[in-house]
Amino acid sequence: MQRLHHHLSPFLLPALVLGSMVPAQAQTPDTFTLNAAYALQSDSNLFRLPASADLGALVGKSSASERIGIASVGLRFNKAYSLQRLELDINLTNYQYQNFGYLGFTAANYTAAWRWSLTPTLRGNLSTERKETLNSFADYRNVSLRNTRTDSNTRFDADYDLGGSWRLLGGAALSKRTNLQPLVAEGDYRSTAADIGVRYALFADSSLRYSLKDTQGSYLNRVLSPVGFYDDGFRQLDHELALHWVITGNSTADLSAVHLNRTHPHYAQRDFSGVNASAKLQWHLSGKTSLVASWVRELASYQTSSSNYSQTQRLSVGPVWQISPKAVARLRYEFARISYLGSPTTLAATQRRDTTRDTTLSFDWQPYAALTVGTSVQRAMRSSNVANLDYKATLATVSLQFSY
Repeated sequence: MQRLHHHLSPFLLPALVLGSMVPAQAQTPDTFTLNAAYALQSDSNLFRLPASADLGALVGKSSASERIGIASVGLRFNKAYSLQRLELDINLTNYQYQNFGYLGFTAANYTAAWRWSLTPTLRGNLSTERKETLNSFADYRNVSLRNTRTDSNTRFDADYDLGGSWRLLGGAALSKRTNLQPLVAEGDYRSTAADIGVRYALFADSSLRYSLKDTQGSYLNRVLSPVGFYDDGFRQLDHELALHWVITGNSTADLSAVHLNRTHPHYAQRDFSGVNASAKLQWHLSGKTSLVASWVRELASYQTSSSNYSQTQRLSVGPVWQISPKAVARLRYEFARISYLGSPTTLAATQRRDTTRDTTLSFDWQPYAALTVGTSVQRAMRSSNVANLDYKATLATVSLQFSY
């Protein structure tokens, strides 16, 4: 419900390398899988500071570069029982910082799911997850304190075959977000949501879906503020229309449009509405190469003294080259423009506008079924019309992952 990160966080990248790496060679999942991983990452500008920053005054050192060691151990369980399937993924990840040791922490993350089925026509999921990450200093500007974010979500959903081409969908979810240090713009919250919808099967595995989602939330650790118009709760209503289109045997497209309306019980000055939209194309150019391109327009809550929400326009493209059955190379470029809109007051204020550019080149090699080696290089840049928010950073990561 809060604003998604409009750039790739330097702390999320190694977590993805460690926990979500897709092996170059597909494996049949075992009932139990033990895994361990280690990644070493260098970051040329850990605190996402502008080139003009006085590093000695801000961080007490002559350089804001850092070397981070990330060690991870985990357990996966995946087992089918008749029509049911149980899944569990538990992971402990320790982050060690060479120059700024106070940022180190250990994250306990998990996902668990019951893929249930009462009959072949009635099935669904009961799932829960927890994820802890370090907030990127691109958004969190207090460089002297560690600020971790914990997201948790539990969801139940069902899918019923009405016959013919129609399916009835429904679900409910509980979500919670907390930050170790206060973040007013993206405050801690707890929410409940319910959704209902239908899906219509079109030709060649294509489908069209409509859903209505009602979310009600309360902000944690916040009291009503008539001065800043900071409310203690919110409600959001989403109408979504989504199309999955199988264009050919080698290409698919996913298109969606969501009209959202977010309201607040005490301060209507914080209300906003509009349309989110996205388009994603996956194209298999040959047996070894493919291309993924996407465009996203997103409105999301971002509450400050001069803005109510952010509007992000994001364009990305990423070719993938399957060099061999054991090796794959990926290139991804992302360009985004973010505007912070909807002032809660009538006072004239500069509306912040950011532009980000992120380029990532990665290579994964699986010399053995149980071992994956990964490398990546990322260049991240941001320019802004607000002083001291520009930055440039280069990240390089090398990782090893072992599964048994």
